[in-house]
Amino acid sequence: GDGGFSNDQNPSHEYADSGSYQVTLHIENRFGCKDTTDHMVRIDPVFVIFIPNSFTPDGDGMNDFFFPSGFGYQEIKMQIYDRWGEVIYEGNSVRSKWDGLYKGSPIKGDSYVYKINIKDVLGAEHEYIGKVTVIQ
Repeated sequence: GDGGFSNDQNPSHEYADSGSYQVTLHIENRFGCKDTTDHMVRIDPVFVIFIPNSFTPDGDGMNDFFFPSGFGYQEIKMQIYDRWGEVIYEGNSVRSKWDGLYKGSPIKGDSYVYKINIKDVLGAEHEYIGKVTVIQ
C-alpha cells in the first residue's frame, strides 16, 4: 500500500504513518501457478505523552518551560496549582507552556501540582495528575 515489497515467504511490513493501505499479495508456487489477493489494512495512530517532573525557568534557553510533549493528541488543557490549591497557571492549547511565572512574577522553587487533560486523535480522553518541581 505504500510502495514497499518483499519476496519473503512470510512477509511483514512496518508503515511509516497511520492510515489505510491497500495490500496486495502475489503468490506463485513451484509449478508456476499464480494467484493474487487484496486486503485493506488500517493502521491506527499511536498516542504517546511525556510529562516532565521538573524544569528550570531561569532564562538560559534550556528547560525553561513546563509542558507535555509527544504525539497522537489533538487537545490539551493544563492547570498548575500551588500547595493551597490555587490555580497559578492555565493553558488550553497544544502549544501552551508554563514559564514559571504567576501574575507576571517568577514563582519560588518548590513542587507544584499539575492536572492535564488530553484528547487523543481517536477522541479518547486522558487525565494526568502529578507534581512538577520548579528548580531556581
